[in-house]
This record gives sequence, C-alpha cells and structure tokens, in this order.
Amino acid sequence: MIGKIIGAGITGSVGVIILISGILLWKKEKITLLHDYHVSRVSSENRKAFCRLSGIGLIVMGAGLLITAVMLGFTDSAYSFLVFAAGFAAGLACLIRAGAKYNR
Repeated sequence: MIGKIIGAGITGSVGVIILISGILLWKKEKITLLHDYHVSRVSSENRKAFCRLSGIGLIVMGAGLLITAVMLGFTDSAYSFLVFAAGFAAGLACLIRAGAKYNR
C-alpha cells in the first residue's frame, strides 16, 4: 500500500514539474529552460512558434504522467503504462517536430 502511494506520488511530482515547465515554455517563452543550443539556433522570428510547439509537447508529457499517477494510485493496472507511453510518444513527436522545423 505505501509503495503504491510513493510510486504514484513520485510519478505525479515529475508530471507536475514537466507540466509547469511546458507552461512556462509556451506562455512565458522561457526558451532558456531548454539546452543552450536551442537558444542560439532558433531565430527571433521563430522563437514564439518554437516555444509554443515545444511547450505543448512538454504539457502532453506532463499530463500523461499525471494521469498515470492517478491510475497508479487507484489501481495496479498495466493500462497506466499505456497512458504514459502514449503521452510520452505524442509529446516527444511535438518536441522532435519543433526541433526539426525551427533549429536552423
């Protein structure tokens, strides 16, 4: 019982951190949250679009982790891993797309 609570708590905490990072990246355009490479390679006219797409990717990953944490808290279902995998894959696709499109 305590292991389930700790696991869900850690998963949820990581999800919240990633979700907040995504919101800061998207809404506040805190591109410095990413690697220095992105700061120097993304042009100023593409910065807003890059931050939006990258922020959405992080938000999707964070939301997937939060949903996974809730599912882990209530059940020991393996379906929670599918939610995590889907959220991670969708978020990673957004991050890769943003990097490929705007890092020139």
